[in-house]
This record gives sequence, C-alpha cells and structure tokens, in this order.
Amino acid sequence: MQRVRPAQFAVFFVLVASVSVWAQTEAKQETEQETKQETKQETKARCPSPHPSFPSMTYDEDNRYLRNPECRTEFLDRLKYIPLGENEDYYLSFGASIRERGEYYSNPNWASSPPGSAYLLQRIYAHADLHLGERFRFFTEFGSSIESGRNGGPRPSIDKDKLDVHQAFADLVVWRSGKNSLRLRTGRQEMAFGDQSLVSTRDGRNVRRSFDGFRATGKFGDWTTDAFAVRQSAFKPGLFDDSLDHTTTFWGLYASRPFRTLPGGHVDLYYMGLDNKKVTFVNGTAREQRGTAGARLWGSTEHWDYNQEYTFQWGSFGSDDIRAWAVAAETGYRLEQTLFKPRFSIKTDAYSGDHDRSDRTLNTFNALYERGPYFSYAELFGERNLMALQPSVQLNLPGKITLTPNAASYWRESTEDGLYSPAAGARTTKQRSLYRQSCGRAIEMERGSAHHSLRGISALLPG
Repeated sequence: MQRVRPAQFAVFFVLVASVSVWAQTEAKQETEQETKQETKQETKARCPSPHPSFPSMTYDEDNRYLRNPECRTEFLDRLKYIPLGENEDYYLSFGASIRERGEYYSNPNWASSPPGSAYLLQRIYAHADLHLGERFRFFTEFGSSIESGRNGGPRPSIDKDKLDVHQAFADLVVWRSGKNSLRLRTGRQEMAFGDQSLVSTRDGRNVRRSFDGFRATGKFGDWTTDAFAVRQSAFKPGLFDDSLDHTTTFWGLYASRPFRTLPGGHVDLYYMGLDNKKVTFVNGTAREQRGTAGARLWGSTEHWDYNQEYTFQWGSFGSDDIRAWAVAAETGYRLEQTLFKPRFSIKTDAYSGDHDRSDRTLNTFNALYERGPYFSYAELFGERNLMALQPSVQLNLPGKITLTPNAASYWRESTEDGLYSPAAGARTTKQRSLYRQSCGRAIEMERGSAHHSLRGISALLPG
C-alpha cells in the first residue's frame, strides 16, 4: 500500500482550499454586483422622469434631485447643482432663459398714431441661486430686454431694459417645526398670488415685473400665508439704471388653504393696500389710496375645473371716495379619453366702471398689478370698466403642443366711463364711439408648447 507523503497532502489541501476560496469570492462578487445594480436601478427610479418642468417663478426651481449623480443626464445639469462641501444642502445653482418673440399690430391704439408695425422682442434672464443649509439662501437674477423695429419706439417700462438686476434677495428661515415654517425675504423679487389676476409677474410683456421690499411666508397646518410691504421697481431702458418707484407703496396679506367642502377645492383670502401718488382715470388725475379685499374659490376634479373670484375695493381718489367691485369665473371640462384630450371652458368677467362723474365717488375697478396677458396675448383691454364672455377649447397635440381657438365679446360695464389699457396701469384709451356699451368681438388662435413661446393671431371686430 502506497503511503501519502505529507508534502503531497499539503499541496492537495492548498489546491482544494484555493478553489473553494475562488468560488466563494466569485459568488460574493456576483452578489455585490447584483446589489450595486439593484441600488443603481433604485436610485434611477428616484430620479424624476422627465425632468421637472420650469415653474413660472425662476426662484421656485428645485434642483436638489441633481445631487444624485445618476440624475444628471443632460450636459448642463452639472451647472444646476454644484455641491459646496459634504453637506448636500450647501450648493450653488445657475440657470438662464431666452425668449425670442415677434409681434405685429394693426391699429394698435384704436386707429390713433403711431401706425401698426411688425417688430422683434428679445428677453434674456440669467440667475445664480446660493443655498447655505436649510435656513439661508441668496438669489440674484440679471435681465436684458430688447425691442427692435416698433413704430413709436419701445413702450415705457414694458418693452426695453438693456441690462439690470431683475431680482436680488436673501431668504432666512427663522422658524421650523415639522411641516410648519416661517421664512423672511428681503430685497428685489418677483411676486405672484392666486391666478395672478391682481398680482403677477407680467410675463406676457418683454420686461417682467419685480418689487423691492419685504415678504414673510408662513406655513401653518393647511394654511399658506404671505404678508408683504413693497414698492414696484421702476424700469428704465438703460444699463443698470432701474430704481425704486417712489410714487407707489403696496402692502397686503394673502392666505390659501384646501377647502374640502367643494370637490377638490381650495380657498384664497386676501387684503391688499395700494397708495399711488398720481394715477389717471376718466375722472381726472389724483392720488389714489385703495384697499382691496376678496376671496377666490378654485379646484379640479377628474373632469371638471373651476375658478371663481369676488373682489371689493374702497378708499379715496383725491377728495372723492372709492367703491368698486369685480367678479370673475372660469369653468372647464376635460375629455381625457378623447382624441387630443380637449378641454372646453367658458370665462365670464365683470369689472365695475364709474356711473356718475359728479357724485364724488369713483366706481372704476383697479386691477392693481394685473396679469399680462389675461384675455389674450393681444392684451386689448385692461381689467377696468369691462364685461367679457370668452368660450374656448384647448387641444393637446402630439409633441406637448397645445392649440387653443377662442372667441370673446367685450362690453363696457358703464357707458359713462372709458376703456383702459393694461400696458401701464390705469390709463384711458381713446375710442371714437364712447357712447356705445359694446366694445367688440375678438377671435384668436393660440399655439403653445413645453419648450417654445406661445404663438397666436388675434382679430378684433369693433362695435
């Protein structure tokens, strides 16, 4: 019988042990690889797809999801989230937007000069957003708005501002408890509340609106509340020449919460105060001190959506009193399972006008810092002394393109008051037949998409 030598046994043992270790190592590597692959897939699943859409307010962009490298799928994503150390809440974000727009108006001032023309509008905004933890933030945005080719030149404050600081503010979260918080903001900032019928960014114009002052935003349970005291920025056409508008002061309180009594409902309640040292109505030019209070009911269900707003105003215009009102409502119905997923809607609005110039009471409604556009991108009328009926249908075409044909009829609420333009506050517009209540009928076609500016054509039939 042959004996196994110790050396041979040792070699055999090492060989078996090596194979066993190799097999275990391979199995472990495969397991780790599978785990990493699963983790990577879970991480990708947490990335929003597609990327979040752009909000109407630049400072509302939330790019914190880009701290996950797996979510950075586009070339410029690295500029949207630049970490500043190990703490993920310390970061810097850059962004920019460009809008090119062409317009053509025939008889833009109701057949008065200057004559209509075709012209180009360009708007470029660039911003930097610095976050130092969850409590402190500094946001700044530069803006350039250029007009070229318009007969009569650029319209004051809304067409041209070569280059200036559009926004520059600091945020400080002074209190936080669970989902409740209180944030203070000071500096130059955009503001918009509700559906922007009274306070808006004025995005339809070439120069967006901003304010200088203070704002406090609180979240308390179901309530979101904003208190503010500001002055509108005075926009000038040159380089870094914007300033404060010392002729106006604007303050108020705006609160919103779910309103479960209505299906999918919400309610907004607000008070706003405006002191304007010089404003013009048909009654004349004087100092206006106006209070505005109102409520908005809005919501959406599977097929229906609705928006109703009721507003009352009081105060003084020179030595006269102010008593004015407004009612606005829009109801829509969506057919999600039908071709092009159409939304049928009807909008009805009424804004009071002055009925007796000798009664020492001004009844003309003032839409404050109203949205542009509201009825259409042509912005034919301001929300003063006006009644409107506007049915429309929105079609959702392939490629995230929307097509919205609509028609509107307009009347003056009072034949003793004039028409007003939304371009520069409460400013009367001349019209040959001011004794007529009907202002005209408009037909419009609008086209919009997720990545391009809205395009439209409007025609007004007077009388």
